[in-house]
Amino acid sequence: MTTLLKEFGPPRKSHHPEYPFWHLRSDDVWVVPEADALEMRKGASNPPKTELREKEARGGFPDDIYQALRDVPQLRRETARLLLSSHFPSFLHDDISTAVGLDLEGTASERRDPEFRAQVLQAYQYRCAICGFDLQLGMSGTPIGLEAAHIKWKQARGPDDVSNGIALCALHHKMFDKGALHITEDLHLLVSEAIHGSEPHLSRLRDRHGNRIHTPQRTTYYPDGEVVTWHVNEVFRGPARS
Repeated sequence: MTTLLKEFGPPRKSHHPEYPFWHLRSDDVWVVPEADALEMRKGASNPPKTELREKEARGGFPDDIYQALRDVPQLRRETARLLLSSHFPSFLHDDISTAVGLDLEGTASERRDPEFRAQVLQAYQYRCAICGFDLQLGMSGTPIGLEAAHIKWKQARGPDDVSNGIALCALHHKMFDKGALHITEDLHLLVSEAIHGSEPHLSRLRDRHGNRIHTPQRTTYYPDGEVVTWHVNEVFRGPARS
């Protein structure tokens, strides 16, 4: 929760995840079973963080709401969309959904694993494997415009493993998923002949063709051969440039 507050909440010198944990009770959609046993902060209506930890306070949905959200994927997605549209600008919706592991368009079986993103970005040292883009915001080091791409799509039963992931900036992620780019098993970039456009954008991309990408920190993180083969057969708009 602290990470989410830092990345998507208003700028603050310090962050207090205990506040939403406690005050969500006022909406009647959140319960803290240990509430009556907790001591409040002096002159306040909420307990301190230390009290919540010492009493091992738990929070969650009431049983009926929990069961409905668990059993009806469409209700989950509609609820998430309502919360996002009510509180955040549209350009943040995908980033927030990815951070919490929610696929707003998919099914329960396609639910994103938030650990996948964290593991892939760390493996590639928080920079785009193609261009090295690595901008971060503030002292928390929150990456901006950097994404964990699945090489073999989730919809094609691609696993949430680091060896099926690659860190890409938002632009190169889109190009990779559209088939304009491909990464070979020996970690070189291929650019499709089908891509065209004006200068200097095209020449910048063309100059990267055949270059070795920024590799992950360990060889065990390298893209798996099976997912690379899937991408070149099912996604890449070959042939590649000569």
